[in-house]
Amino acid sequence: MSGGVAVRGNLLCVTWSAAQGHVFLFDLGARQRVSAWSMPAGERGYSDAAGVAMDEHFHLFVADPHSHRVRHFSAFGRHLGDFGSSPPATGDAGRDRAGVLERPLAVALLGRTIVVAGGDRPRRCGVQRFAPDGGALSPLRSSGDVEERFGAPQAVWADRAGLLVADTLAGRVQRFRPDGRFVAAVPCAEHGVLSRPVAVARGADGAILVIDRGDRAGLRRLSAEGRELEIPPAFADHCRDATALTIDERGRLYVLDAHGERVQRFTAALDFDACIVDLAEHLTDYEPRHGDS
Repeated sequence: MSGGVAVRGNLLCVTWSAAQGHVFLFDLGARQRVSAWSMPAGERGYSDAAGVAMDEHFHLFVADPHSHRVRHFSAFGRHLGDFGSSPPATGDAGRDRAGVLERPLAVALLGRTIVVAGGDRPRRCGVQRFAPDGGALSPLRSSGDVEERFGAPQAVWADRAGLLVADTLAGRVQRFRPDGRFVAAVPCAEHGVLSRPVAVARGADGAILVIDRGDRAGLRRLSAEGRELEIPPAFADHCRDATALTIDERGRLYVLDAHGERVQRFTAALDFDACIVDLAEHLTDYEPRHGDS
């Protein structure tokens, strides 16, 4: 399931897919849509929109799993370029190397470095890094696996403390320093319980927030060492079928739920704040347009 959410200042970005990927930008103060566009179509007329990240200039970096690219846009939809090269059309050779994106699902920004995670199977280069000019940097290395492979990671988070990778098929979150050095692998469930983390973020208190699609589906809150932390019981009453999350400068949590069509906001203590966006209210008057070239 595609879709992503990012916030910076008073702007909220939501991505959504239906045959083509779509990008919506909202003013949080006015609660109004300020911009919307569709992703560039691939060779067969399709595109997708998964995870999204926003920089200090309100430029947007959107993962397109269908086209095996990360698309770069201005705040008003001008297409500024792409990151990553496509995997070979046939065979497995050449798919697991620096710069190759195979169904990218998540994007994060660590300084000026673009960090991308994704894939459908374990890969040693499952988390790629790119320079602002598009050049491929050395991929992140998974020290949480004897073969140094990530388990098809579906989410990545970046902040001053470093990187968090939702190592999805392995049922854990991997922690890295800002320079990419491995810190620890944090299990998302006790032994014998299937965990499938698909979204990850770090709260202002250092707690790791995870959306899990495993046996204990829903939001999980973990210490840096993996200890289960409390979540207000009422959280589940306001959040269903969550797919992505992010945190703003004030520590408030934004959750993309309802199968990617609604954004709910919670306080830093995870108390319900407000329903910020319901995409159903915006799709009726939305006329798709391609990002400007």
